[in-house]
This record gives sequence, structure tokens and C-alpha cells, in this order.
Amino acid sequence: MLKKIVLPLMALVMLAGCASQSSTLEVSPKITLPQQDPSLMGVTISINGADRRADQALAKINRNNQLVALTPSRDLRYLLQEVLEKQMTARGYMIGPGGPVDLQIIVNQLFADVSQGNVRYKIATKADITIAATAKNGNKINKQYRSSYTVEGAFQASNQDIANSVNTTLTDTIAEMAKDTSIHDFIKQNAR
Repeated sequence: MLKKIVLPLMALVMLAGCASQSSTLEVSPKITLPQQDPSLMGVTISINGADRRADQALAKINRNNQLVALTPSRDLRYLLQEVLEKQMTARGYMIGPGGPVDLQIIVNQLFADVSQGNVRYKIATKADITIAATAKNGNKINKQYRSSYTVEGAFQASNQDIANSVNTTLTDTIAEMAKDTSIHDFIKQNAR
């Protein structure tokens, strides 16, 4: 009786261990919001996103002697556009077309470089994001935000390990965007 239960259960566990991992990384950074500026009176800005990375993979990893490209669970353009919209709304701006300033958030780089040995792995993640502001009067400003994060661990890097590294890097970059006031100051100066 015990053999009838244990053997199929062991086979199921072994098959689960052999199952291929997903090639999708769950990208869900924490969003830091800036303080509200009470002096803003109904200023509307437009925001859009762009992904200028040459390769859409967040990481490439060798699994079972095959190079596997790991891609994000969400389109990074829309994810970062949503983040910037939340941050600018928290500052007191309204989001919509036809405002005095247009913002574009651009993903220049976001990649986790994964190196693995028999005993340890290392994940080095870098992010490079630009916010380009263009005023209707012709004035422009570009602000670049860069962040990096490195982590090491035992054995092989899992998708969750890589996703955690990417999310930590993005969370740091988003927090830096929230602290920086240069785009906010530019909008206030050019919104008249």
C-alpha cells in the first residue's frame, strides 16, 4: 500500500525538478513617490515611454547547455511610463495631451549579467534610464538616472534571484527619480 503512494509521489517530485523554468522574469519594482508641490496650479504634462535597448532580454543564462534569454513580464516602456505618471501626479501635475511640456522616459539599458560556476553564481545588474523633457517654447533637458546592483549566491541562479536583482536595481533608480527635482524645476520654469 505504501509503495503505491510513495513511488508515484517520488516520480512526480523528480519530474517537477526536471521541468524547464519559465523564461519570463516578474518585473515589479517598488515605486517611491515624491512630495507634493502645492504651488502647482493645474499644470498638464504628457508622458510617453521608449525602449532603446538593442536586445529585449533582461538576462541570458546557460541552462542545460543552452543559452536562454529571460524577458520581462511587462513591457518596460509602459511600466516606466506608469511609474513616471504616478510620480508626476504625486507632485501635483495632471497628465494629458496639449500641456506646455512633454516628457519621455527612455530605457537605455537594463540587463542582469549572470555568471555561474559549479558552486556559486554572481548577478551584476545595471540600469540606465533617461527622462527627456521638451517644452513647447523649444527648451529641452535630459536627465539620466543610473543604478547598479551585484549579488552572489550558492549554486545556480534561479529566475527569482535574477528578478530580485532587476527589481532592486529598478527600485533604486525610481527612488533616485523621486528625489531629483531637476525635471520638476524645468517644468515649472517652462510652463508659463
